[in-house]
Amino acid sequence: MTHTPTTRGPVPTRRRELQKEQIRLDLALAAFELAKTEGLAKVRVPQIAEVVGVSTRTFNNYFPSKEAAIVWPTTLRGARMASDLAARASGESLADALVEVVAGLYGPAGQEGLPENWLDGFRALVATEPALHGEFLKAQAVGERALAEVIAHRTGAAESDLEPLLLAGVVAAAERAAVLHWFRQAGPSTSLADVVRIAVAMAVRGMTRPSVTLS
Repeated sequence: MTHTPTTRGPVPTRRRELQKEQIRLDLALAAFELAKTEGLAKVRVPQIAEVVGVSTRTFNNYFPSKEAAIVWPTTLRGARMASDLAARASGESLADALVEVVAGLYGPAGQEGLPENWLDGFRALVATEPALHGEFLKAQAVGERALAEVIAHRTGAAESDLEPLLLAGVVAAAERAAVLHWFRQAGPSTSLADVVRIAVAMAVRGMTRPSVTLS
């Protein structure tokens, strides 16, 4: 009796993409933990790759540097902010939607796929490692562009218009200011999520009227 081997087809594209994204996240989190423990200057790419069980070449296929790897999860948060805004009810005011979307990133659900204390640790690491600032600003710019696109779609503006770009930048600046203010407090009595909510509300309430023009 002749056995005919079963021919396996290629792994579905969706599954391959999920595997790649998991490797990317594993590398990012490994780089973060090593930098937090040993200091960024002492971390080498082969160390990061070894923790995840991949080659240095694989790391380089995903990231151009250890700094880029550490900062990469912030792009997930930027994408989450844009997708969450797109999912808000169309009848809700843009100001209210932005406040809730940004503040929502600071609860447990806002860090889906990331360790529970990743955000606090990441903010602290960026504050002490100037070498991360450039990559962090680039990641934030990507998030702002994604948010501006959703704002434009929601308001009927063109993606190239000034107002969506400006509003996205203001929201990002308010979030940064809130985090900086919160970390500077000695034993803050208000949660970080609430401080972010207050700051974003302060920033957007006067900037989301039906017609804002610059003369």
